[in-house]
Amino acid sequence: MSFCYFNGEFVEDSRAALPLSDLAFQRGIAVFDTVRTYGGRPFAMGRHLERLAESARLSGISLPLPLEDMVAVIREGVSRIHGDSLAKPFLTAGDSEENGTFPHSRVFVLFSPLSPVPEEVYSKGLALSLLPRERELPRIKSINYMTPFCHREAGTFEPLYCPGGEITESATSSFFSIAGENLITAPDHRVLRGITREIVMEIARKNGLNVELRCLHLDELECVTEAFITGSVKEVAPVVKVGERVIGDGTPGPVTRKLIGLFRERIPLYLD
Repeated sequence: MSFCYFNGEFVEDSRAALPLSDLAFQRGIAVFDTVRTYGGRPFAMGRHLERLAESARLSGISLPLPLEDMVAVIREGVSRIHGDSLAKPFLTAGDSEENGTFPHSRVFVLFSPLSPVPEEVYSKGLALSLLPRERELPRIKSINYMTPFCHREAGTFEPLYCPGGEITESATSSFFSIAGENLITAPDHRVLRGITREIVMEIARKNGLNVELRCLHLDELECVTEAFITGSVKEVAPVVKVGERVIGDGTPGPVTRKLIGLFRERIPLYLD
């Protein structure tokens, strides 16, 4: 069962409609976020809505609904779905622009059952292709995914941004690598704020791993023994191939497997 919150009410998807004059259609100007549930309870919802508000601020999109009201909408929506679900709030630019801002924005929230990630993702790992360019507006969670979608390669999960050879993040995920005693991930100012990324770094530090905030260079991949990506739905997903290079022995490594377990153990601590 999928449905939408739009114009102050919960309706079937087919009954919700944006006017074609909305700049989300005309110019691709809109931001969104994704909140998943465990046992019907939202995961890190406060952090996700903070990121949504920051994406809107950086985009000049006004908040048509206070965040506390958004919390209530999401709680109500996920309670209507049996089992775990996704809530995806969108803020569109509306029909007009005023000096680089969008004061007449629109809001809607899509609700749907959560489709589980195939277990083989965790047992076998993923391959990422290389995309030698910077993600546009990396601090904004925009609806515009045209660049990575147009450069997706068969047999890979998604492209990995690597401008000038510096690895930042992948199309829909945060990227981590393990080299020696270090867990390496790009500095905050180069990438989208990853909520699962933040939590994984917190867990890693508490368990004695050294987290190094820098962009790994492609030339260093030969020294990398493990890699993984993180995201709300995929959690911690092993990466066993980047471009043409096999990572480690081509199977999910022990540190990645440990972090998968530690993350799942600590999920209840982050439920709202």
